[in-house]
Amino acid sequence: MSRTIGFIGAGKIVDIMLGALGPTLTDDEVWVWNRTVARSEALAARYPVRVASSIGELAERSDWLFVAVKPHAVAKVLAEACLSVRSDTLVVSMAAGVTIASIKSHFTAPPAIVRIMPNLPLSVGLGMTAICPDEGVPAEDVDALLAMFSTVGRARLVEERLFDTVTALSGSGPAFAFLFIESMADGAVLNGMDRVQAYEFAAQTVMGAARIILESAKHPGELKDIVASPAGTTMAGIHSLERKAFRAIVMDAVDAAARRSKELNG
Repeated sequence: MSRTIGFIGAGKIVDIMLGALGPTLTDDEVWVWNRTVARSEALAARYPVRVASSIGELAERSDWLFVAVKPHAVAKVLAEACLSVRSDTLVVSMAAGVTIASIKSHFTAPPAIVRIMPNLPLSVGLGMTAICPDEGVPAEDVDALLAMFSTVGRARLVEERLFDTVTALSGSGPAFAFLFIESMADGAVLNGMDRVQAYEFAAQTVMGAARIILESAKHPGELKDIVASPAGTTMAGIHSLERKAFRAIVMDAVDAAARRSKELNG
């Protein structure tokens, strides 16, 4: 069944979603509104989307209305959108830290609301998307969202109380992984490897390790033990990481990102 899908916001994540989800949106009519019109027009030049002249027009047209602006801008755009959102519209918020209750507070008669948290790897079909529907959201809409985001990776239902954790883990996590890969490659360059080759070896190694975890159902510690032979190179490297509290550093990074997500709705 075809839908009219609207995006409030035309930032990087919307650009990425339109590129990745294009094949699943071929039967839908897609509209976008952005405060900077040039940004909307740039997307329309590259994708089969139409530019709305106002948030009100976008809201009136949309069966699914994605709120894809920064957390601090959500209240402002919803204050305008709430005047035009239809009773049968599904509002899908992508804003970190903004709760369903906060979104509902803008409406006299709230529509169906879902929070989602996609991440950057959906651009290569390896995304991890969390979905949290409010009570009363039609099951067919939840199933349709799960199916849509499963075409570009994995999609799972997650309780809203865990959304700050999801934001930190899968939302911010790619940046942590990029930093780790860059650091591994730097270590290889330090030991004489060409930088381009070092990035390839590091990135492929991390991607392969992640796939083993997802496909083997083995605990990461068990897999680590397979590689770490007695008195070998791997244990020497692990010892160095543990001396510098590697695990605590990573845990602190996720915890800091989760706490920041909570602050965004404060």
